Amino acid sequence: MISLFSRLIDLGVESQFRKDPSGRLAFLPLGARNKAYFVDSKSEEEKIRAFVKMYRSASAMISWMTSGILVLGLMLHDYARSNSREYSLAFAVGVPVFLWLLLIAFMLMLWGLYKRTVPSFTASLTEVGPDVKAQLRAISPRPRRVVLVFVAAGLFLMAVAIFAAVSYK
Repeated sequence: MISLFSRLIDLGVESQFRKDPSGRLAFLPLGARNKAYFVDSKSEEEKIRAFVKMYRSASAMISWMTSGILVLGLMLHDYARSNSREYSLAFAVGVPVFLWLLLIAFMLMLWGLYKRTVPSFTASLTEVGPDVKAQLRAISPRPRRVVLVFVAAGLFLMAVAIFAAVSYK
């Protein structure tokens, strides 16, 4: 059984591949507006998919772990029950700012590594021309409604948790 995390990562990886009208697979490493490359062999496709999956997994884990650390820090602050206004303000502003700067630094390092590594994967591939690039289509339709429902449910649960935490005091 494939985990939900793995399925979400696979959807992200799938979004970077398109097919042209003749059925050839094209890889869009930096998005739909930048260069695209035809992937002709199955071995190259598997290497590229593994690389993109590794990048997307690391990116998702960094962002989720940083969010988890933020929640843990806020919980620890709540258990400390400090009455000092300066300490509370410093903790409430300092921890999130530090963690967001840490997140941005890690994500920029990961993005830089990805951009530097992509040329080694695409060096042997032929570039898609602009006339064919306009005709590329997604391999499978993306389930936008399902993702939207999950995002809405997550926002609702966060709002309920914040409301419960505020009204508990």
